[in-house]
Amino acid sequence: MSIVLGLNCNHADSSACIIKDGKLLFAIEEERLNRIKHWAGLPTESIKNCLDNLNLKISDITDITINTNPKSNILKKILYLFENYIFGKKKFEIYQRLKKKYFLINEINNYFFPEKISKNVKINYIDHHLSHIASAYFPSGFDKAIGLSIDGFGDFVSLAIAKCNNENIEFVKKIYFPDSLGVLYEAFTQLSGFNGYGDEYKFMGLSSYGSPVFFDKIKNNLFINYKNLKLNLKYFNHTNKNFVYKFEGSPVQPELFNNKICEIFNVSTKDEIKSNDNLKKNIAKSVQKIFEEKLLEICNDIIKMNYSENLVYAGGCALNSLANKRIVESNIFKNIFIPYAPGDGGGSIGSALYFLNQKKQKVSNLKSPFLGNDFSNLEIEKEIKKNKKLNSFKVIFIPNQSDMNEQIVNLIYENKIVGYFQGRMEFGARALGNRSILANPCEKNMKDIINLKIKKRENFRPFAPSIIENEKSNWFDTNFKNPYMSAVENIIEKKRNLIPAVTHIDGTGRVQTVSKDLNPKFFSLINKFFEISGVPILLNTSFNENEPIVRNPQEAIDCFLRTNMDVLVLEDWIIRRN
Repeated sequence: MSIVLGLNCNHADSSACIIKDGKLLFAIEEERLNRIKHWAGLPTESIKNCLDNLNLKISDITDITINTNPKSNILKKILYLFENYIFGKKKFEIYQRLKKKYFLINEINNYFFPEKISKNVKINYIDHHLSHIASAYFPSGFDKAIGLSIDGFGDFVSLAIAKCNNENIEFVKKIYFPDSLGVLYEAFTQLSGFNGYGDEYKFMGLSSYGSPVFFDKIKNNLFINYKNLKLNLKYFNHTNKNFVYKFEGSPVQPELFNNKICEIFNVSTKDEIKSNDNLKKNIAKSVQKIFEEKLLEICNDIIKMNYSENLVYAGGCALNSLANKRIVESNIFKNIFIPYAPGDGGGSIGSALYFLNQKKQKVSNLKSPFLGNDFSNLEIEKEIKKNKKLNSFKVIFIPNQSDMNEQIVNLIYENKIVGYFQGRMEFGARALGNRSILANPCEKNMKDIINLKIKKRENFRPFAPSIIENEKSNWFDTNFKNPYMSAVENIIEKKRNLIPAVTHIDGTGRVQTVSKDLNPKFFSLINKFFEISGVPILLNTSFNENEPIVRNPQEAIDCFLRTNMDVLVLEDWIIRRN
């Protein structure tokens, strides 16, 4: 029996997965359990959650993988350490992180004491970008592909290109620290006032409202060599000997730009940028254009290798759905695959997949993102009865799925906002129909209502159109299969006024194609709305309020009660405000 525990740990978006006898059975990010967004550290609760749900013990684990390898690019790391960090705080940060990686088993054993991992089990350290590319390649179904991974940094590398086949994943190009497209994007995200770790998606959303007037200024000043992505480090802090990340608990990224950046935008302080909405919009658009241009250049260079017409793409930067749109539209590649968890969280799965491939073991169940907890109607009923605040609400049990769908759809059609909690929780950053807030895409004010009264966030933030797969070509202008909201797409112009709540200011939508095979319940719900409204789309956003996506019925009920949602659906239970 083979039971592989895959980990992303001591890094943001810590996660764990279990692959048993060649089948991916369970995966979860630590933030869903401790409720701290992007939590970094050892995902002990995730490990426990995986084991408990599969009726396993820590002693049953036969192999452990982790999505980092301290020995990767070791000579470059050592040389840079001695040249730059030997007398600074940075060396202590590096030492502490290495210590955690090499004594990982001890830390796990301390948590599960008196149970222990078998003495025969060793940690398999898998290169960070190998893990990213593996998380995309093996689920893709392609025999051959070019793998691309772009992020801030991982194992001293910010960008990696690899040849992928069933035998191996082989690097053909790397860009090393300190040069990084991901760091550039993150630095400008901070400069625009989005200071939380992982806020790049907000910066991306803002870009649609601006004009790329600073494109040339940023290109000419922030790069020494634009073609080779060589950053002009006099504007950055991340190479300073006392620049220290915090990857324990809630991750903290210090300011990546120094004050010299103000010169480029003719302001005295960075606060002047953060307080100027028009300036921020134009900066965002300019940076987004640079990112897209460089991504297309990279893709054009890749296709010239004449290795494969298939692209698999992962890393944190693969979450930039606007840039992904440009790749899709370019038709550089015949096929493109981006996984449901392309960021660091997905590295737990990627490291395990790479390890098992080296052992010549194939793995199944790689397409479904629904790998987390589920809850029975009985468990939900107990939570409903326990919460006295629900006594004043209308609570109904509807075991017939057709009847339930009709109820929900009629409420959505009447512009009610529905918290929708079904089946197993999604793995990854996006709600794909099992932990979602749903609403009528046809109501023009719905975006503003949800942003203001439920999500309590910036009013420019868009929502996803979830569409039944067979209707996509009638509403969007590409044939790209998009089950994981990987790419923004153009909504056909004559259709935009029909779905204003999910049409972004630039006429696009971050679409999710919903198939009967992958999520039959969600498919049938949208199909029922199609029958009533003539629109095969529902507005979909994550079930949360400035927190990680809800995991269990209690969290769903709490979120429902403290927001202005009209309806809560928990499996076969429906709760309505009177």
